Amino acid sequence: MIHPFEGPLTAEGTATVGLEFMGQVAGLDAVVVPIGGGGLCAGIAAAVKQIDPACAVYGVEPFGADALYRSFQSGIPEKLERVDTVADSLGAPYALPYSFGVCRRFVDEIVRVSDDDLCRAMVYLFRDAKLVAEPAAAAATAALLGPLRESLKGKRIGLIICGSNIDAARYAELLERGRRN
Repeated sequence: MIHPFEGPLTAEGTATVGLEFMGQVAGLDAVVVPIGGGGLCAGIAAAVKQIDPACAVYGVEPFGADALYRSFQSGIPEKLERVDTVADSLGAPYALPYSFGVCRRFVDEIVRVSDDDLCRAMVYLFRDAKLVAEPAAAAATAALLGPLRESLKGKRIGLIICGSNIDAARYAELLERGRRN
């Protein structure tokens, strides 16, 4: 059994995403990765930083599921009292030691985005990139359009956009929310 976000096997598996990304896109200044439990970000960040230490790696969490952000602030893996976000797959209720340690070593910064930011990013991805992305898949885009906008302006950025586990009715509801806000 492989844990969905904790442990060396998970990090090694997700590192292949970072390895492929760096092999396909030369000269990146930064990579932005959504964070649920931290396993995807841990593996990608470890691969990216070992290939190009100058390439910044940013993690993104929703405000309502920000266990890794809080863990970075405190220096120890944190547990949330409750999870409240439209990004279901980013809703890990706690950080665990292995993923936290790898992220702490290789991730430059974790930023947070609101559920409204996620919905607006979903609209942007659908309208401009013709991508159907659930809220979790829109997290990196939300960060680029929000908290990372100024610091990454004019730079070559790689975004991890993964996840499309959403039904049509919920997708339409969240797109409408994004259009309104």
